[in-house]
Amino acid sequence: MKKKSVGITMAVFLLGIFMGAIDSGIVSPARDIIADGLKVSQNASVWVVTIYTLAYAVSMPLMGKLSDKYGRKKVYMVSITLFGLGSLLCGVSDYVNSYTFLLFSRVIEAIGGGGIMPIATAYIGTSFPVEKRGSALGMIGGVYGIATVVGPTLGSGILSIFGDKNWGFLFLVNVPISIIILLMATKLEENTSAQGIKKLDVCGSGVLTILILSLMYGATNLKFYDFANSIKSLDVWPYLLIFIISIPILVWVEKKAEDPVINLSYFTNKEIAITLILSFVVGCGLMATVFIPQFSENILRTPMGSGGYIVTIFAIFVGIAAPLGGKFIDKIGVKKVLLIGMSLVIIGNLYQGYVTTKHPGMVNLIIGLAIMGFGLGFSMGTPINYLMLSLVPDNEATVGQSAVSLIKSIGIAVSPNILINFISDAGRRVPEALQKVMPHVDGMSNIMSNSGGASNVANSMGNASVTNIFSLIKGMAQSQFAALGDKFANNPHMNIDMIEKSYMQSLDGAKDAIETAFQQTMNTGYTKLFLTCAIIALIGLILTAMLNNNLITMKNRRLEKKEKTN
Repeated sequence: MKKKSVGITMAVFLLGIFMGAIDSGIVSPARDIIADGLKVSQNASVWVVTIYTLAYAVSMPLMGKLSDKYGRKKVYMVSITLFGLGSLLCGVSDYVNSYTFLLFSRVIEAIGGGGIMPIATAYIGTSFPVEKRGSALGMIGGVYGIATVVGPTLGSGILSIFGDKNWGFLFLVNVPISIIILLMATKLEENTSAQGIKKLDVCGSGVLTILILSLMYGATNLKFYDFANSIKSLDVWPYLLIFIISIPILVWVEKKAEDPVINLSYFTNKEIAITLILSFVVGCGLMATVFIPQFSENILRTPMGSGGYIVTIFAIFVGIAAPLGGKFIDKIGVKKVLLIGMSLVIIGNLYQGYVTTKHPGMVNLIIGLAIMGFGLGFSMGTPINYLMLSLVPDNEATVGQSAVSLIKSIGIAVSPNILINFISDAGRRVPEALQKVMPHVDGMSNIMSNSGGASNVANSMGNASVTNIFSLIKGMAQSQFAALGDKFANNPHMNIDMIEKSYMQSLDGAKDAIETAFQQTMNTGYTKLFLTCAIIALIGLILTAMLNNNLITMKNRRLEKKEKTN
């Protein structure tokens, strides 16, 4: 490939990957704002993210299959077009003022987004010689990693510029980028599979869609802190049952398909099966980064919304490590790079969970972010993509990458529901912790019991943070005293004004204790969250150790021999 062609190719695909990857994170800081603007509940607002993930996961194998049949350039351009159109409609929904329209637009956006990553990886992976493949894929991993973690920061920046009421610009910024990519993509050479056109596996695609949707919807509604009761919910067990039933049906349909959407032989090959499981593990572990902004705010006691900027520091470490990991793959092998990456992820999560939470401060936070960032950079994308490209024929490159991306997306979609439970559980224990440090003055015990006390205060603060918990409690107390003043206005034995003055003075003196109690209680949830992520990474480490280096080396040698012959 000529240098000019290399530059255009990398620009087209890296820009597309950056745009697609950043879209999920960019919505995070605006979810509450969108919910408030469109008058939907907090629970319903989750579907802005969830429905995108669902449609994205379903579309990936389909787009991958279509690109192998009709050409990667053509299908990539179609994917970018759909993504740009969906982004335009998402932006318009701000002014249409329709949540249903927004969700519909997110589906269109996700269908386009589902083709970007697997096609880009397959195109680049099959266009570069084996000795340069790791470095090329390393750049993909670096861009993807940076985009994923910078998304929340960029989202906060856009909202600061255009204002909360104009959240549609979060999506509209994708439109000009999509147009630029399409214009540049016209100069690409077509890159296609040597296989002939076969009948599209419509039945398999349908069953796969049902399987993924049922799993994700059931898992999303499953409350792991109340597993016994939530598993009985009609929003959980019927969908998990459908998922279980769909598995043998999918196997039966795919065995009969002329050109199956998922190659079942992947799961009979030990190396490929491990690679797919590793992609799920990486997807699960990657979602720990979603909680970094809130964790940083709690550790540093900074205002809500400011934690997104801390993610930029994390992004720098990921961005440095990902291309380095690609270069190391070419030198020391993919297995060693993965082992290093998984080990660093384990150490980083344990450091955050047991050091940073016990000794809060910027230094410990950055040390933990650095270790986690390098670990994710070494393991997040490049090694697994490299593994898959090394283990499947070139004419199945896009399908193989689609399978990896699909499994990873399932991990990304399912794991937040598990991890958020640790934070929710800690939040439920906040009232008890506050009760222990809240001041008690004469007459206050009766008043607090009559008005709900600290439990009522804390339970009404779903979005409380370490920096606003005191002001929220103080405001609630003032409101309670105002109400009690009217109630006991004619009671000569109750001097509400005197009690209020005494209590507020005591409350001001307990400000630091209240904030510390909140911080420490929430940190117990983060400790469990990071421990879980460390265990997930440990599973990945064990699986990586089971990989057979000889098989990968043999494949690379065959490719090198083929290239020399040509």
